[in-house]
Amino acid sequence: MVAVIAGNHYEVLGIDARASPDQVERAYRFCLEMYGDSSLAIYSLLEPDEQRRARSRIQEAYEILRDPFRRHDYDVSQGFARPATSMPAPSRPAAGPVAVPAPPPPARPPVPQALEEPVDGGALRRFREQRGISLKDIAARTKIGVRYLEYIEADRHAQLPAAVYLRGFLLEYARATGLEPLRTAEAYMSRVRRPKES
Repeated sequence: MVAVIAGNHYEVLGIDARASPDQVERAYRFCLEMYGDSSLAIYSLLEPDEQRRARSRIQEAYEILRDPFRRHDYDVSQGFARPATSMPAPSRPAAGPVAVPAPPPPARPPVPQALEEPVDGGALRRFREQRGISLKDIAARTKIGVRYLEYIEADRHAQLPAAVYLRGFLLEYARATGLEPLRTAEAYMSRVRRPKES
């Protein structure tokens, strides 16, 4: 069962603390779509108030992380960064030329990876284990039950939820493990074969 998102601002948007501004923007758009009023991925899983709270939490995280000064202050308060001796000040006319050392380039965040086809439960499990991530870690972050995560990795298609929910679970699984969410979800879904209705 999906729950209202919680955690620090980076966890709310499902990104790493080293995410670039473009990655923050993409994650924000993705989350708004995921928790939107017309989202099929969480339809009937959240009450309207829970959806509003989730969107409010997403907006709050985005407002902080898109502003470099507010983000720096937030990162320092959360222990993601050390306090700077001085934050770069907005440009002001100076009496004379002042040599200001250029800040070091930001660390490149890890780029989500794509698995080689075919993407099945075994491939997902191997990738997760290589990253040292447990199913309990994913369940805690995504609020998806461990049982469903086990079913996904065991390719127990008959026990998996309806396709719309399964796709949402796969997107969250991929984000939690560092895989490219859309490609991973679509590749896995293409292999899901439902038993024929009698």
